[in-house]
Amino acid sequence: MSEAAEAQDPEVPEIDDHDVGEQLMARTAELLGVPVRACPIRACWRSGDCRFVDPDTFPNRPWCLDQLPDAERAGFDALYTRVRAAIFILLLEAEPLPSPDPETRELQDAALEIAATVLCDHPANRPVVRRWIRRRRDKLPALLEGDSLAAYRAAVDAVPRETRAGLPWL
Repeated sequence: MSEAAEAQDPEVPEIDDHDVGEQLMARTAELLGVPVRACPIRACWRSGDCRFVDPDTFPNRPWCLDQLPDAERAGFDALYTRVRAAIFILLLEAEPLPSPDPETRELQDAALEIAATVLCDHPANRPVVRRWIRRRRDKLPALLEGDSLAAYRAAVDAVPRETRAGLPWL
């Protein structure tokens, strides 16, 4: 994982709707394969689905997260921060800036996939989410590589973390 993913993520508001928050956390864990590798609940690791979210914790989170080593938990947290940002971006139909950095774009795409999956569980949201995803796909910048990627990462790293604090998407 790059240094950008390992750095402390900026604050994103918690999601008020506990049902959506639980689904986002569960889908994030599933995308990373956490239920199969770390969950103590037999139904979860056998099916690969996150089926149990601990109601005694706040925010409600899957039990398997407590079983992860620190490095894997940091990866989960980095993706989940972007998932929460993605849900707000999708709900507001905002125009986020897709990153030309392949590693960051991969996190952004995974976060959007999770957020879109949860939102599309309700049939009324499907047309809006699909329309938003089509618009985003049409505007994706090319991914950088080689010297241009190194120059882009150096420019991003030169921006103070405090300045980027309100940009959890990046």
